[in-house]
Amino acid sequence: MVKKLEDMCLQCIGQNLNSISQVGRLLTTKHKELLLQRLVDHDMLTPEYLPHVTYHLFSPALRSVRFKGCEQVTDAVLMQLNACKCQLESLYIAYCDNVTDVGLHTFFSKQTSLKNLTLKKLPQVTCKALEAVCCPDTLVEVKVHCSNISNRGIQNLVTKNPKIRKLAFGTSTLKVSDEVVPVCASALGSNLIDLNISDVNTLSDKSLSLIGDNCPNLIRIGLMGCNRFTSEGLLPLLENCTKLQELDLSFCYKALEPSSSNVLEHLPLAITSLSLSGLPVEGTALNKALARLPKLSELRLCGVNNISDEDIEEIFSSIGSRLTILDMSGCHQSMTDHALRSVLKYCTELENLSISFCVRLTGEAFINLLRDPRRARNLTSLKLNGLKEISHSILVGIATTCPNLETIYLGGLKCVDDALLSDIASSCPKLRDISIKSSTGVHSHQVTDAGLLDLIQYCPLQHVVISGIHKITDRCVLALANSCPDLKSLYASGCTMITAAGIRYLKDMCNNRVHVVHKIPNLDPNQVMAKNLDTGEFCRVDQMY
Repeated sequence: MVKKLEDMCLQCIGQNLNSISQVGRLLTTKHKELLLQRLVDHDMLTPEYLPHVTYHLFSPALRSVRFKGCEQVTDAVLMQLNACKCQLESLYIAYCDNVTDVGLHTFFSKQTSLKNLTLKKLPQVTCKALEAVCCPDTLVEVKVHCSNISNRGIQNLVTKNPKIRKLAFGTSTLKVSDEVVPVCASALGSNLIDLNISDVNTLSDKSLSLIGDNCPNLIRIGLMGCNRFTSEGLLPLLENCTKLQELDLSFCYKALEPSSSNVLEHLPLAITSLSLSGLPVEGTALNKALARLPKLSELRLCGVNNISDEDIEEIFSSIGSRLTILDMSGCHQSMTDHALRSVLKYCTELENLSISFCVRLTGEAFINLLRDPRRARNLTSLKLNGLKEISHSILVGIATTCPNLETIYLGGLKCVDDALLSDIASSCPKLRDISIKSSTGVHSHQVTDAGLLDLIQYCPLQHVVISGIHKITDRCVLALANSCPDLKSLYASGCTMITAAGIRYLKDMCNNRVHVVHKIPNLDPNQVMAKNLDTGEFCRVDQMY
């Protein structure tokens, strides 16, 4: 893979705004928005360069702005954006530590057409910023996850913008609490179709019940980690929100109490996606609840270990043919080879399967699936982290018979080697997301640059996890920079042969900001890797002589 001509042109323009005359007049609004995002992603809003950015790219025609992870985005930048008199439809600001209430309040006070708003991880932003958000006729989607925004900010937001249809808010700091939930339910009422309050872990039965009373059109609700409500609050929600299609009850430990309530038997028949991860649900009760759901296609049961082989056989013989996504990661007691054989026997339409950390599995159950070309072609995502007993031959079979894989996780597997990575590279041309974290094998260092380079050459990688693979060098990092321009994240902690200089080059070359985690104790920040022209190997410059 190489950069598209369009991306190369944008890169050239972005680096030369100071020398190309009147370039802003020649760019479409779409390209101005894209170019602005990429300049932010590459930290190019320096005091010297910012005037050229504002002159050429800030214009009244802008409709979408995305700022992420850039300390150069400040109140001054927001005020200059405001000065160009643009009326945005979409604004996304996240991880910009120098944005404060002053800049946001000034900017929001002039915006009347916002449709989508996301504010995330902005430590200096408080309720003051949200007071100025007033787009009652247009604002339909809001996500607010800032640690210093409290109930008052959310209350002002929903009161002034009653047509919000999709709402997500809250953080683990407890500044947003249960008390604001009834306010949201009352203010938004039947307009609300999507609510994510997973971080509001003080959610009570009363508030949950009020959501059901006021928001009958809910299609999706996320309650993950809200561990205080019981079936007393959940039951009215399920009975009143009959259109509910997606429900996340992960780690809501009291949601099924008391067990005599049989609350899962009241799930709306419209449910298509259900997450019960971490809940103490019994096999018989689970089977009875799931068998009622004719449209269920996505099921997540991470860490549910109260289910026997017989329960799994019965459950999936009933619902398996409808499932396209199944996540049973962490079911180390429930998921045996016999159980997996039942899953794969009945789940004939699976596209996404996650069974990471089911340590008792050998993977032999995959054989029958791999013998069916149609089913093998259906698989787009397979997560097998921690399955230390799976054999090399099974992995090769998966690699060579599942050509549409886009995601594969093989972290911690003993049998991952360069040959397997080469098979994946040649057979899975759509692969975007791979994890081989700590896959060092029985004899360490089975994975080297050679195997990863094959993947880089043939697959459009976007997310790569190679932490703990000690033989990987800057050679792969440079290849990623030159061949995977859309890379979004790289996890390479413990890779001592990867240097800070290589990481900097990678970040500079990719189209957008690359999230990199590369923790190496005592690493010399000026250490450089280079190619030895005598041997052809990449090695540290300070060790070449």
